[in-house]
Amino acid sequence: MVAPIPAAYQTVGNGERQVLDLGQVVAGNFCGALLAYFGADVIKVEPPARGDALRHLRMPDPATGTSLWWRSYGRNRRCMTVDLHKEEGRDVVRRLAGRVDVLVENFRPGVMEGWGLGPKDLKPELVYTRISGYGQTGPKAQLPGYASVCEAYGGFRHINGYPDRAPVRPNISLGDSLAGLHAAFGAVMALLHRSRSGSAAAGQVVDAAISESMFNMLEGCVAEAAVHGYDRPPSGSTITGVVPSGCWKAADGKYVIIGGNGNSVYNRLIKAVGRPDMCIDNPDYATDAKRCEREEEITQVIEAWVSQHSSQEVMEAMNAARVPAGPILSTADIMREQQYQERGMFHTAAPPSGGQGQR
Repeated sequence: MVAPIPAAYQTVGNGERQVLDLGQVVAGNFCGALLAYFGADVIKVEPPARGDALRHLRMPDPATGTSLWWRSYGRNRRCMTVDLHKEEGRDVVRRLAGRVDVLVENFRPGVMEGWGLGPKDLKPELVYTRISGYGQTGPKAQLPGYASVCEAYGGFRHINGYPDRAPVRPNISLGDSLAGLHAAFGAVMALLHRSRSGSAAAGQVVDAAISESMFNMLEGCVAEAAVHGYDRPPSGSTITGVVPSGCWKAADGKYVIIGGNGNSVYNRLIKAVGRPDMCIDNPDYATDAKRCEREEEITQVIEAWVSQHSSQEVMEAMNAARVPAGPILSTADIMREQQYQERGMFHTAAPPSGGQGQR
């Protein structure tokens, strides 16, 4: 029996690129959400009954019970359920894949091939976008790849936190979201290649790994290790080799971030805190390398000054001196912040299935 494709999923309007999204939970869904947010027509395939696992994680919409996380990462798509464990369901996906430009999936490597839905099983012009923990090849390819583990394997957990404590995890699924971002970028680049090549068979496989997405954020760490044998350590609220740049506690108990790296900015900062004798005219502070040698002294000077002023006073003084500085905002703070509001970062919309309108 051949399962019919519902009429709502048979066409695409307005000339958009069309995406078949088989992604799951965080990484796959964020990739699909990004493509949809910037104009792609995305058909989201979910398993029957409960749907995508992200619909059930964390805090729910009180009206429907659907996860508010899903409201963020599941937006802007047409959703349908397909049972990929049945040949009937796989045939639906196979036929949909023949109509779209991009396919997104983040199953364990080899699963799609086992279902007869791998890149070689589908049309050659398809941009086949894959997300996994460690990539499609290599000795770890078959291992389960959660963000928490891959953030550590990608080097991030080593440099994040304090030298005398356990490595710190941010309270978001950073690795998953970065992998989704890399996958979406790769899909767009592959579409650009296909468009420029003029070949009907110019599809590509985009192989995005969570671990490598984190690795890609390591800046100069690899070069430092290769050239100098220097393995950059965790640095708390500062950043290694850049002085001054850190987090300081004001008199009202609030923390502020101040970045005084760069000769001219450092000069303005050190004058603003009342220590013109420590300007770059003094050879002891003339270069970033010299300031790194005197990091403890410079940090203590700034700390003492900040501790005598409210966070608002610190911000006003830094702004007046044209020194980059800012408060540490919570999500609730951000939602009240005029800058975010005027930049159009919040939109209220009720989901099609009902429930409370969400920003």
